[in-house]
Amino acid sequence: MSAPGAADWSSNRFLRDFGIRVEELREGYARLAIPRDRVRLRGARDSINGGLVAALGNTAMQLCLSTVLSPGERAGRTHELTVAYLTSAIGDVTSIEARILRKGGRVVVGEVELRDTSDNALNSKLRVTCEIERVRPDAG
Repeated sequence: MSAPGAADWSSNRFLRDFGIRVEELREGYARLAIPRDRVRLRGARDSINGGLVAALGNTAMQLCLSTVLSPGERAGRTHELTVAYLTSAIGDVTSIEARILRKGGRVVVGEVELRDTSDNALNSKLRVTCEIERVRPDAG
């Protein structure tokens, strides 16, 4: 089952290839889930690879950002992404929750948490800063 608004992301190859589900989208919030059996790239202790953790966090933040954009705005580049790896993501399903902390005129800052759904263990915490691009009406 997909969250309302998730249909716009259904053609995203990254989400499709890893079986990532968009479970909830609302203003300033996104929750995704990834089944571990779809992840072939493994890290320490057979957990989800650290580089993939960063990519998952960035993707969740882009989805989250899409919920607060005004007409004439679109998500731009990621300016900064920091990851605190706290525990190994080894549960059957990992939940990825993104929240907007502050949206300015050109930049948005958010945080993302990855947790094992079986025991709610916090695997990683990310801080992500993204650009907001202005779109000219004739640029589409």
